[in-house]
Amino acid sequence: MADTSVQHEIEEWIRKQWMPSRFHQSFSQKNLPLSSRGFFEFDAVSDDEMIVANISTSSATTAREKLGIGKIQKIRADTFFLLLLPDKKRKLLIFTETDMVDFWKKEKEKGRLPQNIEICLANLPLDLRVKLQSSKKIASDEVSP
Repeated sequence: MADTSVQHEIEEWIRKQWMPSRFHQSFSQKNLPLSSRGFFEFDAVSDDEMIVANISTSSATTAREKLGIGKIQKIRADTFFLLLLPDKKRKLLIFTETDMVDFWKKEKEKGRLPQNIEICLANLPLDLRVKLQSSKKIASDEVSP
């Protein structure tokens, strides 16, 4: 099974460095109540709980340059939980990969992503970018014939 420690490190960097510099608040992983009476753990929630985000380090395509349907469906599921939050909250999808940002912007233009979901690109520092690329290569090699 793939080692996801690099992805967790990047999520933590986004939560502790990138988001506070952009939104001027602290963020943490947190379970929030949903309008359906359940709970969901979001990747980043501001201290005042008014900004809620899910974070993805995935590319939109696979190593063989095909659309990563499983990755896309995971983000659709995460988006569903954002939609179960009260409308007063600011809802974000944060990506580290430009191809994923491009994919979701097109989905939004087609009306297949709600307009109240913001799409953000978190540009990683070089050391984290290199770690992520290496981690993805190892994971791809594990599943390639």
